[in-house]
Amino acid sequence: MDWLLEVQEVEKSFPGVLALQNVWFQLRRGEIHALVGHNGAGKSTFVKVITGTYIPEAGRIFLEEEQITLRSERDAIARGIGIVTQEGSLIPNFNAIENIFLGNEQKRMGLIQTRALEEKAKKLMNELGVSLDLHKQVKALNPAQRKLVEIMKVLQLQPKVLILDEPTAALSDKERKLLFMVMNKLKADGIGIIFITHYLDEVFSMSDRITVFRNGMNVGTRVTHESTQDEIIKLMIDKDHHEEYPVKHHQPGGTLLEVKGLSDGEKVVSADLTIKQGEIVGIFGTVGAGRTELAELIFGASRKKSGTISIDGKEVKINSVTQAMKNGLALIPDDRLRKALILNDSVKNNLTLSVLKEMSVFGWLLHRKEREKAEQAVQRLNIKTPELSTKISTLSGGNKQKVSFGKRTMSDQHKPRVFIFDEPTEGVDIGARAEMYSIMVSLAEQGAGILLISSDISEILGLSDRIYVMRGGQIVDEVSRDERTHERLIESSLGV
Repeated sequence: MDWLLEVQEVEKSFPGVLALQNVWFQLRRGEIHALVGHNGAGKSTFVKVITGTYIPEAGRIFLEEEQITLRSERDAIARGIGIVTQEGSLIPNFNAIENIFLGNEQKRMGLIQTRALEEKAKKLMNELGVSLDLHKQVKALNPAQRKLVEIMKVLQLQPKVLILDEPTAALSDKERKLLFMVMNKLKADGIGIIFITHYLDEVFSMSDRITVFRNGMNVGTRVTHESTQDEIIKLMIDKDHHEEYPVKHHQPGGTLLEVKGLSDGEKVVSADLTIKQGEIVGIFGTVGAGRTELAELIFGASRKKSGTISIDGKEVKINSVTQAMKNGLALIPDDRLRKALILNDSVKNNLTLSVLKEMSVFGWLLHRKEREKAEQAVQRLNIKTPELSTKISTLSGGNKQKVSFGKRTMSDQHKPRVFIFDEPTEGVDIGARAEMYSIMVSLAEQGAGILLISSDISEILGLSDRIYVMRGGQIVDEVSRDERTHERLIESSLGV
């Protein structure tokens, strides 16, 4: 069969992680091909390979039977492969026309031909069968209209392949129907669409075929009308994946942290949860469910709109990171490179930065004490570094993560009692994973409360005493240790 896009035996790795392994994928003209798989399955890496962001170590990519090499996003666009990302790429203060043709403006004698661009934009709208105010600033448009602008921005480049990454995440039912109408129109025009979504109802109502990714591999492609949701869920579940998790002997005690009605009015609608002394509580959900946003609300890193936080049964005020730390909370964030570490600074300075005041007398830093504290942390956490002066950027992913954790345990005045680990083992090797697991279990056995946010379902199941499942900014399920199964978590997170 003549494929529009064919990917053969593609592999992509990062330090300690094989992200894609022997991946095959085919897309037909005029086909909506759904790509599904839980967080960390390899979908994002795959998309970045076929859009030129990542260069694979092995494999071949064919477009209309011609083997192509993609070394940048510009290469992919020139070849006719376009993407509408979940995050979006629009400039809020520009209007629709300015966004659609940004970087590809029609000019005459150095002047942008505004009227000609407007006519082109109207033509695109007519072809899609939609209508919106092209002169309105994008920030004033609703989510569906912004998504249409994103699609028009790609369509004006005349793509053969269009990738839609979680396009309905912020849309209402009415707005979803509008987007689906546009997708069907593009399909009828012969464009091949790769449709990435966590919503299985959308997969079965919109797609022609479904490919499931798991652990960086294509584990099955199915014709949609010949398959069922149960079959797809079983493909997504990795029951053969076994990993050794340390046994926690300490039983949970009294309630340490209680959250009621916590909301930021946007990403977190409402959340109630408790963590007991010596308990590891997992939070599971798809990308966009609100897990990281909930962690940052609890830690005071973002402003809450409503809700209360109590420690040891007493309501506490947490409107800043400083207040959170004073109340015994510690967050080890998901994006350690951006949120936790100063990459061009030393291991020592990263570890001690937040506690310099405790190591100072009358404003003078006690350098010997600072060095001793840093050395103790390096030994305690087995951080592999040539010197304390070594730059963080040169460490492995696992050692970066240990520094990120270590900096939250340096204070003698405010010892953490509740640790929030957000994707603690993402991008770290097997050895570092085992060390992070041992750290979490050890903290729990000493009486700390652990909130573990992870996209790795095996990690959540292997470590947690209880599990909360989030979907759409809300906690939709609470699963006890005896009730936990792969199926229960997947189905709750997808709303099946």
